[in-house]
Amino acid sequence: MFSDLMDLDDAHRYVADPLAGMDAWYDLGDDHRFVATLCPDMKLTLERPDPDVVTTVNRSADLLREGCGPLLDLVDRVEARDAAAAWSGRVNTGTARTGRVDVDALLIRPDGLVARALPTGQDLDATTLVRALGTWFGRPV
Repeated sequence: MFSDLMDLDDAHRYVADPLAGMDAWYDLGDDHRFVATLCPDMKLTLERPDPDVVTTVNRSADLLREGCGPLLDLVDRVEARDAAAAWSGRVNTGTARTGRVDVDALLIRPDGLVARALPTGQDLDATTLVRALGTWFGRPV
């Protein structure tokens, strides 16, 4: 019966999230449910700035191997990528496609913690994003 319960997403998260540290939360000044938690594990199809380069990433955590913080644009919000352009040496930006997630973009620190989330359909506050980029990735290049 326990094995059957672990096949249910909610039950699995209830047991596994505390073990993986996914239930830890840090106050980063944003009340979106993803901010200040470890980035949820998502299967992504990543489109880099070069339109001919499309990569399937099995897990969102794989993006952290590059040592930079990813800015995942999940719905082709060019203004989010443009706001991060000055941090190109420390923040990898790209458009990524994934399953159902209630955000348009995620800024992720190199340790996997979500620093900022742009909720679905919300106007981008570039000042807030630039402030977060400066806080976590230093001055622009």
